[in-house]
Amino acid sequence: MRRNIFLLFCAAVSLCACSWSTQQIGQNDYEISGYFDFTMKGEVVVQGLKDQAALYCKGIKEGLVPQVYYVTDKNRIFDYQAQRASAVIRFHCVEGGQAQK
Repeated sequence: MRRNIFLLFCAAVSLCACSWSTQQIGQNDYEISGYFDFTMKGEVVVQGLKDQAALYCKGIKEGLVPQVYYVTDKNRIFDYQAQRASAVIRFHCVEGGQAQK
């Protein structure tokens, strides 16, 4: 439920406050990076990107889920060069029973 609320909220403000991009970096290696303006915590962005990774894998083939192997995030900083809360995750798409949390 919480994930669905986040996705709906992110979709509603995607033009002005939320952005992510997905790229394939290997045969079964993907990277999603993004930011979200309405949070101070990078870990919130990580959760949103994990949700996007789940949708991405499901779009490749029903039953695939992301196996995240790399996570980095930055919290929002207010200074003369404001930084958004952001994150990067890398993952493989694996059959549902093989996923790790």
